[in-house]
Amino acid sequence: MAEGWIKLYRNIQEHWIWQDPQKLKWWLDILLLANHKENKFLLGNELMEVERGEHHTSELKLAERWGVSKTTVRKFLKLLESEQMIELKKSKKGTTLKVSNYNDYQDFLEGEKTIKKPQKNHSVYHKETIEKPYCIPQKNHEVYTNNNEKNENNEKNEKEEKVSTSTPPRFYPSPTHELLANYLTDACYRTFFNNADIKEDDGVIKIKPENDFSRGAIEKYVPTLEIQTHKKIEVI
Repeated sequence: MAEGWIKLYRNIQEHWIWQDPQKLKWWLDILLLANHKENKFLLGNELMEVERGEHHTSELKLAERWGVSKTTVRKFLKLLESEQMIELKKSKKGTTLKVSNYNDYQDFLEGEKTIKKPQKNHSVYHKETIEKPYCIPQKNHEVYTNNNEKNENNEKNEKEEKVSTSTPPRFYPSPTHELLANYLTDACYRTFFNNADIKEDDGVIKIKPENDFSRGAIEKYVPTLEIQTHKKIEVI
């Protein structure tokens, strides 16, 4: 099971991709598939290198993964490319997707780099900034440095207030849904967790995703959620 997480800012709700749940899932999948560090792998007898923010695949693999035709995948990737959200590198070996400005949105501030799992008789400290660990790049989005952190926080608060007035209130199928939602962005919860069958049995949270695509996404979030809820979580 892959571990770790990505950042997702709340202003994804203002992006056009938010209006289409299917395209939103595909976009989040691309973000989750992107390598968080440089990597090398064998493809046949050739050694391939992928940079941070890239993922090597093919239209056929994505079509099988998303349950759609190659034509649908090709059109979606072209749309993202035209919106400068990704760059495409095609060859006989497949297609490499590069998330635009990946480093601008996935770099960490000091103090955000390490999340330690809880150990016996040890408390866990984590900053509020890692409670909602997901991100989406947008064109012409201004990136602030650590020196502007105070101004950034003020602007984020203003944006969050605007979003909260336009977003309908959450309704949870169960108290366990609500528990997990407290540690997730609205986008992540509604996309992957809201329709999942979630129950708690003997202190263990068991999640049955609505489909295989959601299963893959949820499994990536489990390590962080276990730290935040102090509960064991199983995806069944």
